[in-house]
Amino acid sequence: MTNLFGSRSRIQDALLAQPLADSDIHVWCASLDVSSQDLLYYRSILSEDEVGRAMRFVFEKDRIHFIVGRGLLRTMLSMYLHLEPVQIEFVYGPYGKPGLKPELTDKCLEFNLSHSKDLALYALNWNRKIGVDVEYIQPMPNMNSFAELYFSPRETAFINALSGEEKEQAFFKIWTGKEAFLKANGSGLTEPLNEVEISLETWKTFALNTRGKDKPQTKRWRLEMFDPAPGHQAALVVEGDSGQITFMDI
Repeated sequence: MTNLFGSRSRIQDALLAQPLADSDIHVWCASLDVSSQDLLYYRSILSEDEVGRAMRFVFEKDRIHFIVGRGLLRTMLSMYLHLEPVQIEFVYGPYGKPGLKPELTDKCLEFNLSHSKDLALYALNWNRKIGVDVEYIQPMPNMNSFAELYFSPRETAFINALSGEEKEQAFFKIWTGKEAFLKANGSGLTEPLNEVEISLETWKTFALNTRGKDKPQTKRWRLEMFDPAPGHQAALVVEGDSGQITFMDI
């Protein structure tokens, strides 16, 4: 269970030991399972709009995860920017991707977040677009038909040639890679998923491509895949190919 005091201390200690350099990327992994006291705190630092969004969730678990996820994000951003969490103000792109209000900082702190079950990921860097996605790996009886609908022919053929655990891992590598790219470039799920292709020459090696008119743009993006916790698959896409990635836990 994440503890508020412990979370702030870990973030502070990590940033003192490894400040976010201009070309580097920080990736945080956090549990969304918190005490009722910490939940009240996180709710108290959200904006009215964020509280309203939380209340629209039908299931209590989803509501709690949104509140904690946004509360942790505000806490984290405030420590990077040396502000109070309630001072953080968001703006949203045309497809809903959150960003920071430009007036908050002289440099652009780009960030993205994703969660699955009770695990959240946060990716941050300066001045470069970034996207992250995490999924809980679970059996999908309709995996083949899903791939035919949303994956490219090459991706679908690769998935269909595998079985068992390797098939599940490959499927979620492709899925998270697509999601992370679409989040990084700000298009969300408005761009057809099968126009973004994750090339898995084997299920352990990968590359990012796009099909059609936008194919050259993928040379601008760096794709990384990793396992943030047992049973989870994650992908990170960032503009440009430079910079060290530091992974940290809350």
